[in-house]
Amino acid sequence: MNNIKPSNEENVEFAFGEVPQHKRKNLFSLILVLAGYPIALSNFVIGGTVGVGLKFTDAILALTIGNLVLISIVILTGIAAYKTGLSTSLLSKRAFGKSGSYIFSSLLALSAITWVALNGDIFSRLVIQTFDWWPLSVPLTAIVAILLWLQSAVRGYKGLEIISGVGVPAALILSFYGVYKVGQSSGGFEGVLSYIPASPIAFSTATAAIVGGWIFGATITPDVCRYANKKSHVFIAGIIAFILGCFGLQFAGVLIAISTGQGDFALAMASLGLVLVAFFASVFCLWTTQDNNIYGASLAIQNIIQDTKYKGKIKHKHIAVAIASIAAILAAGGIYSNILPIITFLSVLIPPVPGIIIAQEFFVKKQQAELMVNQKAMISWLVGSVLGYISLQAGFFIPAVIGVVSAGLCYILINTLTGQQNSQNVETKTEQDAKTIPY
Repeated sequence: MNNIKPSNEENVEFAFGEVPQHKRKNLFSLILVLAGYPIALSNFVIGGTVGVGLKFTDAILALTIGNLVLISIVILTGIAAYKTGLSTSLLSKRAFGKSGSYIFSSLLALSAITWVALNGDIFSRLVIQTFDWWPLSVPLTAIVAILLWLQSAVRGYKGLEIISGVGVPAALILSFYGVYKVGQSSGGFEGVLSYIPASPIAFSTATAAIVGGWIFGATITPDVCRYANKKSHVFIAGIIAFILGCFGLQFAGVLIAISTGQGDFALAMASLGLVLVAFFASVFCLWTTQDNNIYGASLAIQNIIQDTKYKGKIKHKHIAVAIASIAAILAAGGIYSNILPIITFLSVLIPPVPGIIIAQEFFVKKQQAELMVNQKAMISWLVGSVLGYISLQAGFFIPAVIGVVSAGLCYILINTLTGQQNSQNVETKTEQDAKTIPY
């Protein structure tokens, strides 16, 4: 049998163009990989925070609203990715222009590296808390964890598919086993419906945490959805993946938090004697999420070097290794204590981008990839970021939603107004030319 080497485009994970039809994946594969991303430890934490801060019915309403927003973004950007076969970074190029998309790609890479490093730090602390015999320090454990996550990311979509095939069912089974055990414990879920929070949080704060916590994840799902075979697969996979991953795990977090009085999933499970269940659930939840972050960051970096002499010369796996290495260094350096300003910065700048991409693909349509910088998109991005920041500071509504919607609407409005102006200019010029034509 002849060994067929992957093409150069495959070596860079189709980072410079569309995924060809013969490389598209079936629905089951799409669901697995897409679900692997939101099946994350942070969703337990978000659910726990919402659970201890709201009445049960209000918590479920907040989860429903927040996840409907996320699923809408996943489906709309996913359809754009399916139609074009392009990654998140290349979709941004169609709206922002070449140089404009480099800024967004840099933010994507920075955000992904930040989350990988942060979760490496958190996981290393969990390991040491769980196993008192563990010989490695927090920094060294974080490095080991990130190198493990790299093993699937470095293999591209196929690697994500393999680890999701194992990690998604394992994480779900372990997580909901924990919920079942809570229900079987003394008291169980009897007091859930009558629960009154001791330190209530605002409903807007809860929905902001749900949407804000996963807006970045929803933004980069086109990296997976571009492998879809049919438009309907994007709908089905997006809905199932985020109901299982985001809503499902957040719902579990709500139940466990209310029943045990602990907003922290790991502490709640420990109080029930389920330390190992919590630990292994965390292993799979983190792995299926962080390999996606490394993968998405690699595609973003490829977009930045696309117009340089290095286009196609640096393989996906080499960039993935570099990204994981940077994240490992940051984790070992204790990024946990310095992360808040970075997360706040990114939470303001990233949400407007999917709004502009959606507006570009469904309303404006005329792609701007040949421009160096599309000023209309940059202005819209600025407007969305400023309004999102004001919303965040004022505690008004959901900052991420404000950023998405305002940027998208602004982009449509500017293109509509400038389009009408251009049409008027063309008509005026035509009338002037007609006057000069001799009869």
